[in-house]
Amino acid sequence: MNRQEEMFFTALSKDRADSADMLEKPSMRGIKNSVVEKYSDQAHFIYELLQNADDAHATTARFILEPTRLIFAHNGTRQFSVSDPSNEDSDSETGKLGDINAITSIANSNKTEASIGKFGVGFKSVFQYTSTPHIYDSNFRFKIERFIVPIKLDEDFPMRYPDETLFVFPFDHPERDAVAAYEDISDKLKGLSFPLLFLSDLKNIEFEFSDVIGLYDKNIKKAYSFDDITAEHVCLTQNNGDDLYDESLWLFSRLDDYQRRYSVGFFLDEHGHLRPVNEPAFCFFPTKEVTGLNFIIHAPFLLTDSREGIRAGIPHNDKMVKLLADLAAKAILHLKEIGEKESLRLIGDDIVQIIPYDPKRFSDPDDKSKISFLPVYDSIHATLKKETIIPSIDGYVFSENAYWAAVPQLTQLFSDEQLRMICGNDSAGWAFPSIGRDEVRRVNEALRTYIDSLVKANLNEDVIIGGRSREYAYVRGIRQALENIKGITPAFIESQSIAWLHELYKWLSERDHRCESVQQKPIFLNQNGKAAAAFDKAGQPILFLPVENITDCAVVHSSLLENPDTKKFIKKIGIKPPSLRDQIYNSVLPLYEKGGAIDTDPHFKLFFEYYCNHCLNGDDDDFIELIEDYEFLTYYDVGDPQPYRGAASTMYLPTPELKAYFETKPEIRFIAIDEYRQLVGQAKDKQLISFLSELGIKQEIEVEVVPVNYQNSDRTDLPCPRSTRERTWEESVIVGCKEIVAYIVANKDKAKSILLWNCLLSIIENKCSRYKSLSSLLCGTCRYFYYSPQQTSFISSDILCLKQKAWLVNCDGEFVDACNVTRESLSEEYNTSSNEAQDLLDFLGITDIREVEDEEDNDSYLTDEQREKIEFAEKLEAMGIDESDLEELRRIKQQREASCLSPGQHVASSRADGIHTGIDNSDIDDLLDNIGSPTDEVSTAQGQQRRKLSQATSDVVKDIVRRTKESPAVLPLDEHTAEEEFDQDEYILSPVDYSKRIEQAKQKSAAEIDKIAYIEELQKQAMTMPKYSFGWFKALLEMESLNSGEVNSKSKEVSISFAKVEREPGTKRTLVLKYPSRYIPQFMEDLADIPLVLHMGEIKKTIAIEVANIKSYTLRVKMKNGADIDGIDLTTVNAATIDAKSPAFLLEELRRQFVALNYADDFNMQENLCENIEFVFGPPGTGKTTHLAKNVLIPLMEENDKCKVLVLTPTNKAADVLARRIMEVLHGSHSYEDWLVRFGATADEEIEQSPVFKDKTFDIRTLPKNVTITTIARFPYDFFMPQGARLFLNGLKWDYIVIDEASMIPIANIVYPLYKKTPQKFIIAGDPFQIEPITSVDLWKNENIYTLVHLDSFVQPQTTPYQYKVELLTTQFRSIPEIGNIFSNFAYGGVLKHHRSSESQRPLNLHGDLAIKALNIIKFPVSKYESIYRAKRLQHSSSYQIYSALFTYEYICYLSKSIASANPGSLFKIGVIAPYRAQADLIDKLLAAEKMPNEVDVQVGTIHGFQGDECDIIFSVFNTPPTISASKEMFLNKRNIINVSISRARDYLFIIMPDDDTENISNLRLVKRVEQLVKSTNAWMVLFTPDIELLMFGSSNYLENNAFSTSHQSVNVYGLPEKCYEVRTEDNAVDIQIHRGAPISVFKQTVVEETAVSFTDNSEDTGGTENPIPKKLRKDAIEIQVVGAKTGKYYLIPYSGKLKKYTDKKVISMFIPQIRSGKERLVSVSVVEDDRLIYISKDSFKTYEKGFTDSVTIELRKTYFG
Repeated sequence: MNRQEEMFFTALSKDRADSADMLEKPSMRGIKNSVVEKYSDQAHFIYELLQNADDAHATTARFILEPTRLIFAHNGTRQFSVSDPSNEDSDSETGKLGDINAITSIANSNKTEASIGKFGVGFKSVFQYTSTPHIYDSNFRFKIERFIVPIKLDEDFPMRYPDETLFVFPFDHPERDAVAAYEDISDKLKGLSFPLLFLSDLKNIEFEFSDVIGLYDKNIKKAYSFDDITAEHVCLTQNNGDDLYDESLWLFSRLDDYQRRYSVGFFLDEHGHLRPVNEPAFCFFPTKEVTGLNFIIHAPFLLTDSREGIRAGIPHNDKMVKLLADLAAKAILHLKEIGEKESLRLIGDDIVQIIPYDPKRFSDPDDKSKISFLPVYDSIHATLKKETIIPSIDGYVFSENAYWAAVPQLTQLFSDEQLRMICGNDSAGWAFPSIGRDEVRRVNEALRTYIDSLVKANLNEDVIIGGRSREYAYVRGIRQALENIKGITPAFIESQSIAWLHELYKWLSERDHRCESVQQKPIFLNQNGKAAAAFDKAGQPILFLPVENITDCAVVHSSLLENPDTKKFIKKIGIKPPSLRDQIYNSVLPLYEKGGAIDTDPHFKLFFEYYCNHCLNGDDDDFIELIEDYEFLTYYDVGDPQPYRGAASTMYLPTPELKAYFETKPEIRFIAIDEYRQLVGQAKDKQLISFLSELGIKQEIEVEVVPVNYQNSDRTDLPCPRSTRERTWEESVIVGCKEIVAYIVANKDKAKSILLWNCLLSIIENKCSRYKSLSSLLCGTCRYFYYSPQQTSFISSDILCLKQKAWLVNCDGEFVDACNVTRESLSEEYNTSSNEAQDLLDFLGITDIREVEDEEDNDSYLTDEQREKIEFAEKLEAMGIDESDLEELRRIKQQREASCLSPGQHVASSRADGIHTGIDNSDIDDLLDNIGSPTDEVSTAQGQQRRKLSQATSDVVKDIVRRTKESPAVLPLDEHTAEEEFDQDEYILSPVDYSKRIEQAKQKSAAEIDKIAYIEELQKQAMTMPKYSFGWFKALLEMESLNSGEVNSKSKEVSISFAKVEREPGTKRTLVLKYPSRYIPQFMEDLADIPLVLHMGEIKKTIAIEVANIKSYTLRVKMKNGADIDGIDLTTVNAATIDAKSPAFLLEELRRQFVALNYADDFNMQENLCENIEFVFGPPGTGKTTHLAKNVLIPLMEENDKCKVLVLTPTNKAADVLARRIMEVLHGSHSYEDWLVRFGATADEEIEQSPVFKDKTFDIRTLPKNVTITTIARFPYDFFMPQGARLFLNGLKWDYIVIDEASMIPIANIVYPLYKKTPQKFIIAGDPFQIEPITSVDLWKNENIYTLVHLDSFVQPQTTPYQYKVELLTTQFRSIPEIGNIFSNFAYGGVLKHHRSSESQRPLNLHGDLAIKALNIIKFPVSKYESIYRAKRLQHSSSYQIYSALFTYEYICYLSKSIASANPGSLFKIGVIAPYRAQADLIDKLLAAEKMPNEVDVQVGTIHGFQGDECDIIFSVFNTPPTISASKEMFLNKRNIINVSISRARDYLFIIMPDDDTENISNLRLVKRVEQLVKSTNAWMVLFTPDIELLMFGSSNYLENNAFSTSHQSVNVYGLPEKCYEVRTEDNAVDIQIHRGAPISVFKQTVVEETAVSFTDNSEDTGGTENPIPKKLRKDAIEIQVVGAKTGKYYLIPYSGKLKKYTDKKVISMFIPQIRSGKERLVSVSVVEDDRLIYISKDSFKTYEKGFTDSVTIELRKTYFG
């Protein structure tokens, strides 16, 4: 230390002493603590010391840790310095601040931007362990006291080497003892995180303490330079506790503009391959900033004061992240180059473990509160997209040429060269060949999305085999084109080696699906080496196994048959030696397709021989269909000896009658029957005629439909209705009728007349019926379009000909027409006695003349019953009793019956499960003593104010309390039974017995108190017990059982009336009861021996029901004896009633058995679940039932000799469906009869009559293996009872227990068998996103097995308490992809695959105006004030809206008629799902009153009625409650409700929902989400109900204008409605009358002459033309040019409110097309033609204002669709 330095040191010491005095003041002590305590890691100062050493250019450093101190030394060349304390401000800015100045200051560092820094705040962290650090170098020796005061030392430290700077830190901190300091620092020294990696000079660190010697070392083994990037292979020696180990990495570094170094490092495993690490960001040393990267990064970041975090929102740091991002991306490329140089593949498939692939793991760069490393993700992703670096089989592939395989086996079988041929891309290569997309999608959706974004296309086995024409997919809602894939083509197969083909066939044979998919693909080689398929598109075999002497068929190449596995595969595909049929198909029929001269006789003999041998005995029913259209039959034209050939359908059999009939029509073809008889022999004449008949040879006169040319027709009576499209006319005619009639008239040929008469009789006999007369058979039809497809009938020309031409012969031999002949005058040679003759006479209008007999006294037509009724009526009349007296007699009878009833009581039994039902006796006595004292007070509801009880009140309370003590839980059966009824009116009141009324009230109150106390105790137990504990289950089961008993007591019997009864087709004992008077409870399925009363007028018939089955709003019942209804005409049944007792015993039995499990109340039934549970997760349409049958139950039976399986289902219907599916899967085999048992009640007559149905007497022990199917309700109590022995279901040993439709089953019903039985495995099948269980206690509402195990995700299924196996069924077979994608994305993460293609959608063949898409959204208006638009609630629970119900009803009627018209003879199923029962009831009853076409079957119900069902077309009607809340508990915000509603449709889905103006519509979160999903497809449209009303009725307000809505009055008299719809509503009832004959309010369109009109503003009297624009609207009116439906200048006028306020003139509803969000929208407007005004609502104008104001012209359309 020289003189000047000594002077500066002295001055500095004095200055710092003054500062220390200030810091030690009480008000300033916090400053020191805030500086020292910045680091949460208290030993972090070690990194600070190493930083200072590196800044001093040290190459080595050493730590010596002793029990009382730490010694640190380094060999840095830079020594300590001191500067003038008076110039510290300027020195600090210029970087000249002395080191001693810096180390003794607070927040005044001498570091510069480009350096780590030296002696800043970081050094102060040493004061966490020491109070007097000592510092020694060659020039200075000093210690620091009082935190900042430097004190000169005289002696050097003896352990310091001459070139070292050395620090000594005594452990003299007053608040931290030396032992703790020693432990902290020793642990830190042993676990430093890569301390040398990012330092410039320091290469070696040593430390020692106790007997431990440690080392950190850095060695650069190799280096490469890439422009401005340095790549170093670094080997780091690290400490791991007491052990040393080496870490290797490739470190890439670059300098920024200020020469600051930043780096990224990729760690290596022992083989030199990249491995992921999870390290924080480094700023020379580790921070605590998580990067989300799997490699290490370093940059000179600006850190927080604690140096533990990176400061966010700082431009410098943002720039550093971008530089690191670019460096990381380039490092990936350089790693590829390094690997190629060193023959070590560094970038392989495992690169996905290193690079970031999930952007969601990074924070938003715009979030200034946290540093984001998202740019690193973006930069690497961009590099992978634009550089050839995606790993392939033998190298790397460019993104645009990369293809990702669904499974790795594809990349092993198909080489890159083969892939290029399959894809048609000469540069194609497999991407990530060892990683299968299917597995990644299952376990890591983010990685799947990332790789998908890198590759050209992903390929699965189906695409490789079959190819793919350009299709579209939706990725995150964006429509993207899929790549064209050629697939396996003939050229591909022909270019492959035989050895590889064997490998291909081996792979194909491994799965049945592959075998099925290649049957029609050219994957084989024929005898000529050409690719050939096994079957053609028609499913006919076209490739065969070689057979001697048959050379005209394609056969398999001989080399393929040399491999046994290939030969086995060929046979599995179905390739066989060619049969006679195969030869016909492959050799003979192609000759007719080529044309030319053919000798047909040998072929006919071949066809006929095959027919006789195979078709007549039923072996081949398709052969005729195969050949019937080919022209191989011979015929001759009249007078032409040249033979011709034609198809059978063009010829007649030449019978004498037909030949005589068609003499007048020589162009008719007759088959050369005699030649064929000679060809096949007379003995086979019968077979010949049968063969020709089946081919289509006609043996009777045909009636054909022919077009009518309206323009050229000479008829003036043809209809010509108004039509907006082309009209067509057609008529049905009898072939040859006009010709033979003309011949008869011209030649007076009586024989031909009689022949024609007989032919007409034959036509009536064979082609007519009681429902189709000859007139309807021969009608004409005109088809046209006016708002919808229409048609009208007219009389065909043949009817006119037969009625008007004189072809009939009378008795006098004269030829007359039908009008001039009677039956008596008709020639006797005509047959007039048969039924057909009578029909023909009626058709021709020929009547007979006879006197009508007087039948006034003839009662022979009456039945005995009718005669008895007449006699009874005559007796009443004789007694003077008229209709008014009958009503009085009815009331007298009712009173007499009522007087015979006794008011019973119901005593509720109390349980003994530790719950007290009343108040303790001593408590009651105390209470009685206190009641009635002058100070008695009663709390108000708020519990704040109290009032005194009167003496009378106290006495009553005492009496009630005594009653609770004396007779607990005594409840009146019904609150009305004890009251006597009196005949009274408003003026004569009934007498009151107050003593009786008081007594009744006291009894009732006492019972209510008793009941409340008991329920409150149960409620308290359920609330306080841990969820899913045994006590929790017990309490809730008790509450459930109590509620069931209470409901039972209030309604001993459930009475339901049905309006219609039908016999189920194809059954003997099953009836279908329709249109119930109330909701059908589910427990009906659990009852037996129910009485059903059929009401037929005054007659009643009671029959016994064995079992019932519920389906939405119908009840299927099976009678015990089918003979009970023999002779009953069910159409005469006007009502059917059922009175059934509710089976409360089911719930009570479950409760008893559950309690008998006898666990402690706190036993957790979730945590102690068994491990042997397997779940089958089956979304809608995935074939869950088929999966259980085919892949679970049948294999168990086939693979085991002894195996007992119990299957439990929620309903009898579900049990029947599963049993039936097992029988169907086994096809013709009846092996299931040996092991399948259907136990319990069944509604399926086929199952009941089969051997699988067993009753209680069956001995289940006799079956060594069995699958027993029953309902889960039976498990607690039911049993088999062979020979008196009771074999309880819950007592038998089962190897497997399968529970189906588990989501519908209450949690207690499933938990009970899980704890009661211990099979090898439980298999639980269902879908947690469909129907939830129905319970009456809110505390476990929606609880089921899935909530118990937390299985709530289809994409990544996780369960508790174990990770159970969850088998996912991912292919749905029900819906077309457009519909399937909606519920797949809605509930199942978008992972469902679709078995059906879009092309399989069933066409409706409708006209363009209906414009139905696969997905249709129809929006309807909702208002709080307007009657039919108002949402209402029925009985405070179920919601409905009149307008949407009426609209749905009318639209379905309209659509059904259109479908029926366009698809005669077909059957379409339409389903209407309304989540609210009231709305479903309303629509169901409306549609029930309408006669629907035979081609349409409509069913209506709630989601419970549609569970498991499907329809071609589904209408999901989402009407809202009166108030739309945001609660998740709102019915329409429940996922399962919406999911079931949208997943029932096969081909078309309609979402009927409130429009966007509905208040709080955004709260319908799930419905709006469905709307978004629909709009993300390319098969949707949105319609609005007013527009559809306009289409259907010609008015957009039809329903509103023709509805009259009011409330129920006290007395209602219903007459003929004045409106089309008359609606009466109240809280518990809705009545709608529909009267089609009522006056209808429809705005009629009026066509006016289009002339120019000039408008004058008449705000002042100018004498001009009156301005038709309303004065209030003139300022907003716009003059605009109109084209389209109207032309010329019009005024566009925005208005608000009702249009009627501004004009009373007739308006026409039209539409203006506008473009919004890239799609055309139609804006509804109202046009006043006379005034050339167009009115538009202000809201619509505001939405589309730019389109109106920017356009020179606007287009007007008359209809919504064009």
